[in-house]
Amino acid sequence: MIRILSAVLMLAAASASATPAIPSFEFAASQLQSSIAAMRASQVQAKGANSGPQIDSMAWDLQRYDQDMLRLRNDLRWLQQRLRTQPGRPGQPGRPDADPSLRWDIQRLTQDLAQVSRDSQWRLNDLRFLASSAEKDETLVAPATRLLDAARRLKSETNWFNMDARFAYFDFMRAGFTFEGMDLDRNSRDIDTNAQSLQDEADKLLTKVRP
Repeated sequence: MIRILSAVLMLAAASASATPAIPSFEFAASQLQSSIAAMRASQVQAKGANSGPQIDSMAWDLQRYDQDMLRLRNDLRWLQQRLRTQPGRPGQPGRPDADPSLRWDIQRLTQDLAQVSRDSQWRLNDLRFLASSAEKDETLVAPATRLLDAARRLKSETNWFNMDARFAYFDFMRAGFTFEGMDLDRNSRDIDTNAQSLQDEADKLLTKVRP
């Protein structure tokens, strides 16, 4: 009898050891949360790796726009001097032989200004999309800071240009360059507005990625 009982107990013990333990609900939930967190961290890291170069590219573009605006402001002042010394009746263009390249130079400036306006609008659209989907990521703090610095410098330059353009507008109109004056006024305002929006979005991006 004792031998039979011992055999039964040994069989039961062997059967219990061969059957795997069913994990508890708490344990399974914890493992699932850990897996989700690891996957999310991997996604954020991959996203940051893609966003970093994109943000740096935007910063370089804004620096280029800043240099473009500085060059255009110098060109505008040079054109103003030529307009004020251009002979001709008030409200009428000066004689063509006085400064034959003046109209071409004015049109080139307004065309370059329109190009900066279009480019800055495209970059603003890109930055708005990027800022709207940004998340905390310390690897993006440095490039986002560079972008904000570039946006602030651009806003400062467009502000100076916009003030100069207000005075140049009247010189254009008095000299008979009516359409060019209207283009100058419109594009200078658009660029200054875009620059302010770029600064606002860059500030928003930095706030969102900062841990």
